[in-house]
Amino acid sequence: MGSLFEEVPLPSHPAVAVPATATATAKTTASSSRYDAKYFPKQEPWNPHRPVKIVIVGGGIAGVTAAVLLSHKVPNAIIALYERQDKVGGTWALNVYPGVRCDVPSHAYQLNVDPSPDWSEYYPKGAEIQQYWERVVERHGLTGSVHVKREVLAATWLKGANQWAVEVKNLEDGTVAVDTADFFVSAQGRINVPKYPQVEGLHDVFGGDVIHTSSWPSGYDLKGKRVAVIGNGASGQQLVPNILPQVSQLDHYVRTKTWVTATFSRGLHEATADAPGGPLYTDEEKRAFREDPALYLEHRRFFALKFQRPPGSEILGSDANNQLREQIIETMRHRLGGDEEWLARVLPDYAPGCKRLTPAPGYLEALQQDKVDYVVDPIVRVDETGIITADGKHRPVDVIVAATGFQLGYTSLFPVIGPDGVDIRDKWQPGGEIGYPESYLGIMAPGYPNYFTVLQAQGNARGGSVPLQCENAATYIAKAIRKVQAQSYISLEPRKDAAEEFNDISNGYFDGKVIRDKCNSWAKLGGGDARVVLAWPGTYHHRAAALRDPRWEDFVFQRRPGASRNRFEYFGDGSTIREVTVRDDKDLTRYLREADKYDIATVHELWNE
Repeated sequence: MGSLFEEVPLPSHPAVAVPATATATAKTTASSSRYDAKYFPKQEPWNPHRPVKIVIVGGGIAGVTAAVLLSHKVPNAIIALYERQDKVGGTWALNVYPGVRCDVPSHAYQLNVDPSPDWSEYYPKGAEIQQYWERVVERHGLTGSVHVKREVLAATWLKGANQWAVEVKNLEDGTVAVDTADFFVSAQGRINVPKYPQVEGLHDVFGGDVIHTSSWPSGYDLKGKRVAVIGNGASGQQLVPNILPQVSQLDHYVRTKTWVTATFSRGLHEATADAPGGPLYTDEEKRAFREDPALYLEHRRFFALKFQRPPGSEILGSDANNQLREQIIETMRHRLGGDEEWLARVLPDYAPGCKRLTPAPGYLEALQQDKVDYVVDPIVRVDETGIITADGKHRPVDVIVAATGFQLGYTSLFPVIGPDGVDIRDKWQPGGEIGYPESYLGIMAPGYPNYFTVLQAQGNARGGSVPLQCENAATYIAKAIRKVQAQSYISLEPRKDAAEEFNDISNGYFDGKVIRDKCNSWAKLGGGDARVVLAWPGTYHHRAAALRDPRWEDFVFQRRPGASRNRFEYFGDGSTIREVTVRDDKDLTRYLREADKYDIATVHELWNE
């Protein structure tokens, strides 16, 4: 198989040419019962960081985070990241509808290893988030490693070569090429394939425009038009108040009611219809953050602590969840101006927390406007001029906007073929051999060597931002890659029984939790008591502790072709490449610190000392 791109010079720790006189003399002779007592090692230095190629699919938060951390944590690695959009940023590059922004504070919604003191608002606009991730790619020297307008079509494990063959389509000229990699990281994202409502006549009868919020046309003008917005998830709640001033009539079709909270987490600033981004950061504040790292750290710590909620409110029927319900009801009542009739119309019939809580500034207030029709009757069909509901009413409309979310993204968007020739999608699809995404610790999958996922099934723990969750996953992946790099292995994969037991624990953990109440949610495979696939079975700190030290006993390792039967053959001649390639004295004495800089709890544990 050929390579899609020319390989670039290795960024660090280049491979060393061994002198011709230092030829390998490794030799083993097996007796009938054991290895020979004498082993002649290879006469070459041990290279704990042999060159490897890593392909990452997806240029959203998960993929860029993985690329950044792996580029720093895996020496001698060539990284190729493929993104089918024309820019990085994932959902923040895809979604450009009016009013799109994050309801998590900007200083919490960023890489912990690359925080920015320059956010403009408390709650950032989608465009500002996308631009932040573009700058991250540039700052970490990854511009040449990121290839946009490239769609991955398939990935196949080549048993003979012990590599992944990745078919990549160039969306600019339509050509398809194959890249090969030692390790394959899927960061495809969970919300990137638009889901339209299954309504008769929507696409083939209706005479107006049909738009999904994730494919908003640039410069689209809604002025004076009659608009139908189907769906009231996060995108629908943001869109409605932002387009309302432009339209002549807005019909809002709602299937499942949602809890509208004051803030995403208690103690944060409550955004309003007039200021959905919250307070602006002044130039003085930004300068103070830049000039005083300790001050900025405390600002970031304030937000981080707000996400580490004590347990209790996630338990169905608990006092804590009932109190949360009453607090949210009071918030919704206040936003509706005390109108009890309206409150009764919008209150959900499931426990708060079954679906993601959304602050949605200005949304409830918009519903009360005269030119808004709040419709809960099911849509029956769409004709050439409008929408017909189950009560027989026809509502004429010029534009239909589907704010209906995305297809479940917990499996691969393309074939991933393992050594047994089976597509992982066939195993994981409903009715398949397994029937759900069977991950190991939310990062790997049995039967698929050197295959990793970031922010997929079971990849998001309670408490801790999305970028932080991705950092933890990428760090674990780096440890696995370094294990294969350093020793006489070519691949690793989790044992099937280990994955099964992890999934059993995960499934049982969510019994009695609010997420399994009667709502429909993209966090689980269906409604009600369906299997929860979004979340880790515990808190952020629980997940971080579980991932800190890999359970190597849970893995199946395959030795490199040509490696001797002696498990320590990688010892080589007793020296290391690092010693042979001395660059400066500090490189050989990294274990030394200033007297007051030692952390005895971690001393001699850093992999690159």
